[in-house]
Amino acid sequence: MWTCPLCDRDLKKENQWHICIKADLSTLFEGKPMELEFVFDKLLAEVYDWDDVIVSNTANAIMFVHRQTFLVIRPKSKFLELQFYSKEQQLCPPFHKSVQVSKKFENHFRISTLEELSPKLIHYIRQSYNFL
Repeated sequence: MWTCPLCDRDLKKENQWHICIKADLSTLFEGKPMELEFVFDKLLAEVYDWDDVIVSNTANAIMFVHRQTFLVIRPKSKFLELQFYSKEQQLCPPFHKSVQVSKKFENHFRISTLEELSPKLIHYIRQSYNFL
């Protein structure tokens, strides 16, 4: 593991590309419903113990990296926008959007309550972790 000297972001490789902006996690949730922080904390607890996961904050998102970025969480005003990847396109609800990027599909899922955080969603995120 390597730490960028400009932003103290943890990276897998010294020549890895990244945006050199590191934000305080609390600023990402300022002015947002407290429930979104609870949802994020629960997601973090689920994913953090997986092998070799690096979590870092940017100006508007939280990045989860294994070999590559497998999950991005963007706190919005009323929901968390989750972005993760799969081999197949996810066209059915509850997916908000699923677009092809190179040889994978970038899937977007919106969540605003703890009740929406299902084992099925964690399964999709775990697939992204294993895929990338």
